[in-house]
Amino acid sequence: MLVKLAFKNILSRKSSVVIVLFMAFSAALLSVANAVFDSTEQGVESSFISSFTGDFIIRPVSDVPLSLFGDETPVTGELTEIERVIPYNEIMQELQMDSDIVATIPQVTGVGIMEHGGNHLVVSLFGVSAKEYVSAMTALHIKEGQPYSSGQKGMMISEKIAATINAKVGDTVQFTVADGPSFRIRAATVTAIFTYETDNAIFERFVLVDPDVVRSIMDISDTTGFEIEIEEDKTNLLADDLDMDELFDFASDVDAAFDTETDIIEEQSFVEDIWQSNADVVVELPQESSSWNFIICRLKNGSDAAKKIKSLNRIFRRNDWPVQAVNWRNAAGSTALYLYWMRAIFNAGILIVLAAGFIVVNNTLVINVLDRTREIGTMRAVGSSRLFVSLQCMLETSIMSIMSAALGCFLGWLAIKGINAAQITFTNSFLIQLFGSSTFVAKITGVTLGKILLLMLLLGVAGWIYPVATALKISPIKAMQGAK
Repeated sequence: MLVKLAFKNILSRKSSVVIVLFMAFSAALLSVANAVFDSTEQGVESSFISSFTGDFIIRPVSDVPLSLFGDETPVTGELTEIERVIPYNEIMQELQMDSDIVATIPQVTGVGIMEHGGNHLVVSLFGVSAKEYVSAMTALHIKEGQPYSSGQKGMMISEKIAATINAKVGDTVQFTVADGPSFRIRAATVTAIFTYETDNAIFERFVLVDPDVVRSIMDISDTTGFEIEIEEDKTNLLADDLDMDELFDFASDVDAAFDTETDIIEEQSFVEDIWQSNADVVVELPQESSSWNFIICRLKNGSDAAKKIKSLNRIFRRNDWPVQAVNWRNAAGSTALYLYWMRAIFNAGILIVLAAGFIVVNNTLVINVLDRTREIGTMRAVGSSRLFVSLQCMLETSIMSIMSAALGCFLGWLAIKGINAAQITFTNSFLIQLFGSSTFVAKITGVTLGKILLLMLLLGVAGWIYPVATALKISPIKAMQGAK
């Protein structure tokens, strides 16, 4: 009965049409705005993650803003030394034990001037394993050549950088770094030229170089996993009461340390026998360098990066390791954060406009109920309870809110279809960075529609509580006389 009466009251009043249309317009505008912002955010995130940041990175704890490009302080005036990921071997072991992490790529970073054929370009040097990097970064595509091998002292550059410095595969490119009054100069051979799926100026800020070249030009000492463990009781080679003269009691003069080839062979056999006979000495030969500034991580599809970052940071704090896991936006640095705040400001502007519209809608709902004070008084006079009147008003506003939300979402969906059909493209580099692609594509999701529906319902509830409570306070006789 209540539902039937609510529909009858809505259809009998002309003001209901105005309210529904106004709320539907607000819902349509909100759905389009959300679709645009969600799509651009997803576009930028997907582009960065699959191009160079990964899902998250492990970086040293630092007092300066630190990204994959190095120190993000606007002006430092000097070459900043980036701390290293310590302890590297233990951290890598922890990451490789995690089944959600499908790729871990260590990186050493530097900054230098690239020079070839009289052309100069300031770039960031990303020292990585080329094959692992190309395999993990799915948005990077080799156009010409092959990734450099470990120790090849090669480099890979983007197609735009190759055109800027007029370089091709097989050319030798020189890097120069100024460190105070001195300069360090190194060279590497271009082994491959690549492109990205999305044209973004940020991707032209770095080149991929053999890690040994980056360590050399940045004067980074190379540490490895070489480890020698000796029992404590065998570390004191000289006893406290040892007479130094006794060391030479059996010494005799000889013409040479090694007189014949036989002596050399015997000496080598002697050393080998010593190492083999001493079971207390454990030697691990060096496997790979542990001098890295960052570790880039890729997750399985569907894995929650934010949850994984929190979990790893708890492990790092528990082990007292001076590193932290941060998301792709922090990995990309100031440029990505700048784009984020630009979108946030734009979002805030849209929300302010929508908030103003919702205030108007809410006022309209309030006035609509207050205008029915006489009707409410009559209902009370013929025996309707406060609960009955409240439920009837709630049903009416809820029905109008649901109708408005459904109509608004449908209109928003039509608008998004029209926008996508127009195939809007960008040539401005800033717009490409802002929207994450050179082609504008908006997409509305079920989650967004659900949020809009919930918001409209809350708006409907807020629109009837106050006026109904006010009308119910008035006595039925005064209400029938037209009291406000």
